Amino acid sequence: MSLFKNYKSGIESVLGRSDRRFEKGLKSPYLLLNENSKVYSSVATAIEPDSKTILEFDSSELQKYFGQNEYSFDNVTIGNHPDFEYLEQNETLKHHCVSMFVDIKGSTRLALKYSLEEVRLIKDTLLTLCINVVSHFGGHVHRLQGDAAFVQFVRKNSNPNNSIINALNAASVLCQFVSEDLSAAFESYGLDPIKIRIGLDYGNDDEVMWSHYGITNCNELTTTSLHTDLAAKLQHKASVNSIRIGKNLVDATEMKEAYITTPIVTKNGQSVEDRYIIQSSEFSYRQFVFNWKKYLNSFSFYRLNGNGKLEIIDNPYTLKASIYIPEQEIIASQYYENNYAILKEKYIKYQLMSNGVPYHKKSFEKIVWEAFNSGREAVVAKEEHHNFENYFVNKTYCIAHAGYHGNHYLKCTIQREHSNNVVLKFPIYVDNKSDSEANFNSKLN
Repeated sequence: MSLFKNYKSGIESVLGRSDRRFEKGLKSPYLLLNENSKVYSSVATAIEPDSKTILEFDSSELQKYFGQNEYSFDNVTIGNHPDFEYLEQNETLKHHCVSMFVDIKGSTRLALKYSLEEVRLIKDTLLTLCINVVSHFGGHVHRLQGDAAFVQFVRKNSNPNNSIINALNAASVLCQFVSEDLSAAFESYGLDPIKIRIGLDYGNDDEVMWSHYGITNCNELTTTSLHTDLAAKLQHKASVNSIRIGKNLVDATEMKEAYITTPIVTKNGQSVEDRYIIQSSEFSYRQFVFNWKKYLNSFSFYRLNGNGKLEIIDNPYTLKASIYIPEQEIIASQYYENNYAILKEKYIKYQLMSNGVPYHKKSFEKIVWEAFNSGREAVVAKEEHHNFENYFVNKTYCIAHAGYHGNHYLKCTIQREHSNNVVLKFPIYVDNKSDSEANFNSKLN
């Protein structure tokens, strides 16, 4: 199952409208066979009435699996970031930001086979998808540049780790859909698949300055930061259908080593590591390839099929996680997988579910709960793996303490003597700040 079936079917409908072939020797790629009735005119014409139907964005699947996002805006806009547009022409503001550059490769060749109207429709569909996906995850589209988009992930006075998580989730979803779900559609019509390249970097409060560039009535509110510039450079160096990130994202989240690799380049016929996106005697900065496929495969609702591609599955058995207040024995809020960074010292209650209702243990079953932690704090505490001292064995719920910074997961196994076991995993992020330390203040100069 795909998150965006309407986008895939819509593009397929455009690609398959007619079987077009080129007449050899024509100088113009727009002079196509079987288009004798085409009228060339400089008069503006309306887009055909049904063309926008494939651009309608259905966010229900994103919300179902990834949950609502508290960082998303009520209204989708482009240009100056809504949280900082109050800044006057001569004001500056120090505030963190995650910068994302997305580049769609391969759309230029569409003009060799399709009309301008159809090329516009395909490109608009892809850009619209990008806008809607990043908007769901709290991103703000600052600029569209041809086949590319510049997106800022930040909310004023917010937890920067949440911006990083949102950016990684949005980038991974985009790469998966474009490279896997859409590629088959293009290949089936004799076209090279559309490809995507993404660069991400994060600058903290001291590394990013917001201000206006230009003059009155001709200006733009944007960021001045090495890490904004490096995000663009990371995108440029990324291979197709990949995400390249800067070291700040790795350090801020204590990212699992399984999700990152050092880029490899060929020099003098040999493969060597390309460790730095920028390197000089004054400053060197590491770059990494973010393995979006491994990352998404850690979510319970994704799995690799026989072709090595990710697909969405609906498992009748699930884990429902909620932030829990043990003193009052109440549920504060539901938590979706890798939805945001849970502050340290919080408690999470996991409930075993079957077809959307609490599970009832069978007499022949044994239920085992385990936690798998990553990051330096868990290593020092020797708590990379624990089983809650077997306290929750055979219980249909488990209460865990968010004690270590990093990306962890809880595992629940329903052991059965005469049939296959049921194994469920639930990934979470934990921030390195407690409630008392979570004070995210910007600096106005």
